[in-house]
Amino acid sequence: MKNKNVFKLALLFLISTITFPTFAEGYLNEYYVVFTSVMDAEDDPWKENPKCTPTTKATHQKGIWNVQYHYANGSKLTSEYLSTIKPKAGKCQTFIHLPEEITGSGTFESYFPNGKQRARIDYKDGVYNGKMQFWFANGLKEQENTLIDEVSQGEYKIWHPNGQLALSMRYKDGVQTGTRQRWYENGEPWTEVRFENDKMVGPLKQWFRNGKPERLGHYRNGVRHGEYKVWFEDGKPEAVLNYQVGQITTAQCWNKNGAQISEKACIQRFKGED
Repeated sequence: MKNKNVFKLALLFLISTITFPTFAEGYLNEYYVVFTSVMDAEDDPWKENPKCTPTTKATHQKGIWNVQYHYANGSKLTSEYLSTIKPKAGKCQTFIHLPEEITGSGTFESYFPNGKQRARIDYKDGVYNGKMQFWFANGLKEQENTLIDEVSQGEYKIWHPNGQLALSMRYKDGVQTGTRQRWYENGEPWTEVRFENDKMVGPLKQWFRNGKPERLGHYRNGVRHGEYKVWFEDGKPEAVLNYQVGQITTAQCWNKNGAQISEKACIQRFKGED
């Protein structure tokens, strides 16, 4: 049960943070598995935090309830499912789209207030097992991946609200493997890097929205190793660093006007990055 709760909390965090533009707009450390999709706050179906009501029915099994949620206007929020928890009426939170303590086998579905599908998740014997899919309120696909006993397997994809692919990566037994790519909303590439056993290896490539390179570096066993270059958005160089197993050995940095800064200040600027 502990692993299951950890899985749900982690996934809840990712689902809830997907609406924050800063994840797609700003630079993040390359290690993060980040949802790059963004949603305009005015289009957020949860901005008014709509009320919902659970309907529960006892089953022939002790401690098992048949549960279904509806919005205040009576429209369906979720499909029926069996649960070991008897829910209480309250506000509709993201967790409803990934119910706690689901039991039995089947396919769980949930819906936005506008009636369009939000989630479709396969489960077996009380464990999320099979395809997991989420949609935006506009009807376009948001996320798709496969779970085997709640462990990610195979291809994992995220889309932007406009239908452009935002992220593509692969898992093997819950471990990142192969190439991970991210794209901007216009389809232009953002980052590209390869993973082996959940660790970055080989070249990392990162671009600005204008198509110019932002970063080009190399990784060995999950840490920076070798030359690592950084540019400003106008194409001027910001830094040329050399790493030895994650430690900076030499560094050159420039400001936006092209003036070189001290090596000490340069190292300090990038010291906190992994």
